[in-house]
Amino acid sequence: MTSTSSSISSRVTFDTVLPHSTLNAFSDAHGRTLLLRGLNVSGDAKYPVSNALAGTPEFYDVSNVSYTGKPFVGEQEAGQWWARLRSWGIGVVRLVVCWEALEPREMGVYDDEYLVYLRMLVRKADEAGLRVFIDGHQDVWSRFTGGSGAPLWTFHLAGLDPTKFSHICAAALDTPKESSKLSTPSGRLWPTNYSKFAVATMFTLFFAGEVFAPKALYSGSNAEFFGKNIGYVLRTSYIRAYARLMEELKDFPNVLGVDPMNEPHPGYIGLPSLHYFNETTDLHLGYMPNALSSMTLAAGVPTSVPYFSRSWPHPSKITRNDILNQDSITAWLPGASDIWQDERVFTISPSGNAELGPKGLSYFLNHPTTGAAVDFESDFYVPFIRSFHRAVIDAVVGGKAGTWLFVEPVPNLGPPTWTSPRSPAIKGEDDFICYSPHWYDIRALYEKGLSYTVSFDVLSLANGSRNMLAHSYFGRPGLTKNYAANFRRFWNHLDTFRAGTGTPTPILIGETGVPWDMNMQSAYNTGDIHHQLTMTDAILHAMEQSGALNWTFWNLTLSHSTLGTPSAVHNETSSPFQSGDAWNSEDFSIVSSDPSTTELPLQNYTDTGIRPHDRGIPLQRAAHFGDLYRGLRCAPAFLRPYPFATAGAIVKSEFSLEICRFELEYRVLRAAGSVDERTTDIFIPAYHFWGRKVLAKFWVRTKDKGVRAEEVLLKWDFLEGDAVAAVRWKWECGSQSMRLVHAAGLPVGAMVGVVLEARREEEEKVGWAEMIRSWVV
Repeated sequence: MTSTSSSISSRVTFDTVLPHSTLNAFSDAHGRTLLLRGLNVSGDAKYPVSNALAGTPEFYDVSNVSYTGKPFVGEQEAGQWWARLRSWGIGVVRLVVCWEALEPREMGVYDDEYLVYLRMLVRKADEAGLRVFIDGHQDVWSRFTGGSGAPLWTFHLAGLDPTKFSHICAAALDTPKESSKLSTPSGRLWPTNYSKFAVATMFTLFFAGEVFAPKALYSGSNAEFFGKNIGYVLRTSYIRAYARLMEELKDFPNVLGVDPMNEPHPGYIGLPSLHYFNETTDLHLGYMPNALSSMTLAAGVPTSVPYFSRSWPHPSKITRNDILNQDSITAWLPGASDIWQDERVFTISPSGNAELGPKGLSYFLNHPTTGAAVDFESDFYVPFIRSFHRAVIDAVVGGKAGTWLFVEPVPNLGPPTWTSPRSPAIKGEDDFICYSPHWYDIRALYEKGLSYTVSFDVLSLANGSRNMLAHSYFGRPGLTKNYAANFRRFWNHLDTFRAGTGTPTPILIGETGVPWDMNMQSAYNTGDIHHQLTMTDAILHAMEQSGALNWTFWNLTLSHSTLGTPSAVHNETSSPFQSGDAWNSEDFSIVSSDPSTTELPLQNYTDTGIRPHDRGIPLQRAAHFGDLYRGLRCAPAFLRPYPFATAGAIVKSEFSLEICRFELEYRVLRAAGSVDERTTDIFIPAYHFWGRKVLAKFWVRTKDKGVRAEEVLLKWDFLEGDAVAAVRWKWECGSQSMRLVHAAGLPVGAMVGVVLEARREEEEKVGWAEMIRSWVV
């Protein structure tokens, strides 16, 4: 190693994000491979500022609904937090935006205050160096059906009365006595609403109203839509709302594009029988009427409904049957027509019994007119998101915002096939497509627990495999191996998603995360966050082992706090802490005001005297860095080095937490090029590497000269030099970065690598907060 006085610039630039010319990856203007790794912001943007309890009159009063102030109360707080997230190595944010937030009170009337607020958020993110893409977020259609997303007026458009839903099992909603503002609107039963009447009806109308409900026509005051199918009106309104937002943001170069709809669902479309939903793919807990029973309940007919309880090895089983809706309440507004009776899906006999219509049990399996089998993805979902994409492209024309479309597969259905003809009028429309699936450890979420002694590949078992041993994994290494096998599947999905196109397509995991309230919420009572650390590390390490995956972790909820949190009656544990994300008893936030789980809690907290530890080993390194890591939970596992721009094809980028070792290996794709084209920028988190001696090994492998390697012992100050006559490196702790520039003479196919291993036992006992420069608040 020779030191040099010619400094390599450590300035971080954020060029336009392009599809890579040859790899399934993102690229910058210099042809470097980009890794976009970051966070969903935020969990509490799923519900309005005034979060009324489900079932109360205030819940259905939308006259003053506003989402302005979620996730940050103002410009100063936004700037501080965006900068802090950037200093944690976050490079991209999936920004949660619900349809209700944009268009809360009536069709076509947008909340201008909220649009201005979002513009401020994106501007401050741009100033902090953060890329952003918009997440059109929904869960089970709407908060009025137990989740988040669509505004109240969408139900009225279809003739439905949401105030009746809980009474007739059209949606599982907590009663005010059973919930708190932390668990509303549906507690842990919220996923079951996908197969209940209100949600299934709305999704069916949205995607396929013209096919399955052709008589459902708009008759309101908007002349443009008069006589048009309700499905067309819903889709058009949805697309226009997000296009309006993108028009507001079109001048910001840090805006990548849009994820058009979070976890879309087919509703009844493709349902083989009105008598059942698939219990393997559709969670069954509590009262679960089938499609026909749901329709008869909504029509005011008392109906017997099975009640499901948790079980093993099947997730649940029927434990009783009860007659529901004995008061004969109807889901339809006065004067509204029953859509499914109009289409003769079922009829009510003179004696009051429900009878199947002429199309029988498989009404939603085939086109009612042609008889042809329907495919939700190719017939309805892909055409919708293509229309959405075209509207976004039109909305940002002449601006600086990107037009990436982050396409989510329908959960449990796998990837759609993107084979529709390209539009000749829009050049490159199909080039800016990213495959963006979600992945969670479903068993851990369902059971609210983790035991890594034995873990299972639940997805393989759910897909029908009965080879339990082949899908069983043992110990902590097995947990990572299990998760990695799941993530590697997504690369195979590209064969279907972009079948026959040969178009490079990056993958970004839109959501994955860790439930902090697992194992009976023991971490809050004992401070032992071993299982949360283990699971976080296993997920992130597995994604590293699965290739150059991009991801946005779920989630940041800045309001996460243990202050004054009342316990919900039915939330299954005695812990006073029930829901950090304040939505449906979920608790995924990586920040918190809880001192028992956070090394440096957010400022406002009640001191319990319990501090976080890993099976007795205190976690307190964050205290060395001032406020840098304030609020962050699971810092050792979440803070990971990675190359955010690589001068070649990434072969390996992996951080091993137990030995604090980072390995990067890439393959040179160009024989020559400018310095920018040969530069690799790496994020090096201070948490792991500052104040410790770091053994760095640089190496180059070529066919003619074999492997050349050189080791350097780095300390926590500024250093730079040349290694093995082929790589110039710069180590600058103040910007938490390492920069490599490989020589122009390296041939195509040459391998370049660096290994950094921190020696924890040689730690300097000093404070370093004042040295942090460009990355820190």
